[in-house]
Amino acid sequence: MKYSIIVPVYNVEAYINRCLASIKKQTYNNFEVIVVNDGTQDDSMSIIKKFVDQDNRFQVYTKENGGLSDARNYGVKQATGDIILFIDGDDYIEKDLLSKLTEEFEKNRDIEVVRLQLKLVNDNGEVIEQPRYHVFSNLDSSKAYPLLLKNVYVDVAWGYAYRKDFFINNKFEYAKGKINEDFGLTHLILIKANHISSISYVGYNYVQRDGSIMNIKNRGQNLRKVYDTLFHFDNYITILKNDSSISSTNKELLLKYIISVIIYRSALLEGNDLKQYIKELKKRKIYQYFPNQTFKDKLRKLFIQFNTKAYISKNVNK
Repeated sequence: MKYSIIVPVYNVEAYINRCLASIKKQTYNNFEVIVVNDGTQDDSMSIIKKFVDQDNRFQVYTKENGGLSDARNYGVKQATGDIILFIDGDDYIEKDLLSKLTEEFEKNRDIEVVRLQLKLVNDNGEVIEQPRYHVFSNLDSSKAYPLLLKNVYVDVAWGYAYRKDFFINNKFEYAKGKINEDFGLTHLILIKANHISSISYVGYNYVQRDGSIMNIKNRGQNLRKVYDTLFHFDNYITILKNDSSISSTNKELLLKYIISVIIYRSALLEGNDLKQYIKELKKRKIYQYFPNQTFKDKLRKLFIQFNTKAYISKNVNK
């Protein structure tokens, strides 16, 4: 079993050596590393070149800057392995990650996606947080997806390993030019997978650094986060309406989840920006996607239908 490890790189010279070194130290050694230079403007390439020159499992491809989504899509097209794994250039992995993933994939050849666990660390590798997780083996998506939704960081692309055939056959692609691209695709992958596992091994170190996409906080970036999330919401609605292969249970779970995300994203906005966003939500009549099974569901649905602003204010400020 061969892994294709895709590492998008853009201005991470302070981190990329640790990232690539952590891959090189893997106890399971049948892998290729596809480094995608997404037009980096710092000295990352000189560091990458040392790995490429010393180890033929490391390859680097250079392209014009197109963003993280475009870099991941590009990397997938170069992959020759059986399993796809994404690692961001400022993060790093533990030495037994590939070994632990292999054990799970080899238990049952039907498994298409394996969830790996993560911890949040600072620049010095000190643990900031160990998120909760659920462990299970070889469940169909209707049973696995509800458990995965109980995890935090359920959306992240690098939180899973994917059989390449499954990924390619479903023509999965991250939306180019959008942020929150993980949110825009990961859930579709999970609800279309026939068999999923979630291992207990905490093998991914998610580095919390200043200046990362997730840590930038300003009006322009917040607007982009909110409206890119709304773009992904619109895309999911179209897919759920037209894809009969997705179970009704998973459709309901995903709808509930993505509605909650676009509601809570509004906490990033204020003033006229918030007013305009509420208009966008009303235009989409998002109340129609709310559950309608219990009396409480029906009250909530009426509440947001007739006073969207009040509903958002009440729910995002709990």
